[in-house]
Amino acid sequence: NKPPTGIWTVVSGDTSGFKVYATDDAKVALNIPDWTISMKIKRPNNIADLGVITDNATLILTLTPAPDLNDGPGEFTVWLTAQESNVLQTGDIFDIQLSDATRVWTVCQGSMKILEDVTD
Repeated sequence: NKPPTGIWTVVSGDTSGFKVYATDDAKVALNIPDWTISMKIKRPNNIADLGVITDNATLILTLTPAPDLNDGPGEFTVWLTAQESNVLQTGDIFDIQLSDATRVWTVCQGSMKILEDVTD
C-alpha cells in the first residue's frame, strides 16, 4: 500500500514537530520500542522533481524520531531544531521508516513547505 503523504509546513529558523501514529493491519497500535525509526530529508536534484518523492535527491538531514513523554501507544514524534529548519527549502522531500529484524516499512512520506521568518 502507498504510505500516507503530507506537507510539513515549517517557519525557517523555528523548532517544529508532528506525531505519527502507527498500527498493524488490524488497527492495533504498534509497540514502538520494538521498532527502529529512521527519517531522511532530501533535496531533489532537478527542479521538476521539487516536492516529488524521488530517489534522485541529495541528503540534507537525517533525523531520529522517537516516542516522547506525551506520546501514547503506537505514537512517536518527529522534531526539527531551529538550526535544522534553517537549512530546509520548500520542495525538500522526506520519508519515515520503521524496521525490525525482518521488515522495513515506510509509514509516511511527504514534502516540505518552508515559510520565511520575520522575527530573527
